[in-house]
Amino acid sequence: MTESTSAGDATTLATARSLASRWDAQQTGYIRHRAERFDTIARVVAAICADSPAPRILDLAGGTGSLAEHVLATVPNGQAVVADKDPALLAIAADLATADPRLSIAEVDLSLSDWITHPQIGDGPFDAVVSSTALHWLQPAELVEVYRALPALIRPGGIVLNGDHLLYGGHHEPTLAGIARADDEAMQQETFSGDTDTWDDWWDAVAATPRYADALRRRDEVWGESIHQAPPKVTLGFHLETLRSAGFSETGTVWQYLDDHVLYGIMPH
Repeated sequence: MTESTSAGDATTLATARSLASRWDAQQTGYIRHRAERFDTIARVVAAICADSPAPRILDLAGGTGSLAEHVLATVPNGQAVVADKDPALLAIAADLATADPRLSIAEVDLSLSDWITHPQIGDGPFDAVVSSTALHWLQPAELVEVYRALPALIRPGGIVLNGDHLLYGGHHEPTLAGIARADDEAMQQETFSGDTDTWDDWWDAVAATPRYADALRRRDEVWGESIHQAPPKVTLGFHLETLRSAGFSETGTVWQYLDDHVLYGIMPH
């Protein structure tokens, strides 16, 4: 490797790391206790993987790989696959992975049934499947199919952990729905009144980075109009019942702040 190539690689990595850090700061504006959510997921994965010499972790809809990296900091002997549909987010994750051989990426569309056949995903069982603030982008029927596919990917005793906003029902939980909504608004006001990127600001920063121009063009093609169409919200009970129906023997929540949950399902031994 030449000196100029090394310098170019270092610049690429620094650019990706800067955008990833800005992504984390921006996401925290929408999720008050994001760090606690990540810490909880990582600690539970570490406990599940305590007896595994080389744990495998799948980060579903993992974006830039923030959660995968957080889990690997707690499970340093692990290998993590960051799976996502978004070419731009994955391009950043791929650049970060050049500095960490424990990370790999898989471009998949969870709304299509063939995502489980991707070479990075179908290569042996996972100890843990994790996700954060992502699966709510799936239509309810697509979420059901994803959960139904997971038992084929997770070893006996392995776990799925999904952290997401599962909104209170406006009809039967209006008081807490209002409190949670006000809390979200206060957090966003607190975060975005300074220099932290908003969602749009962050994507503008990506657009201003020539390296990711092709990935952004592909992003428009991959998502189309669906990126502007929020799917119907489903309840915590919907998630848990679907996991039970899929074959997970233990289900529940491991962490909650208002309408922000980390739910889990454990495969039977």
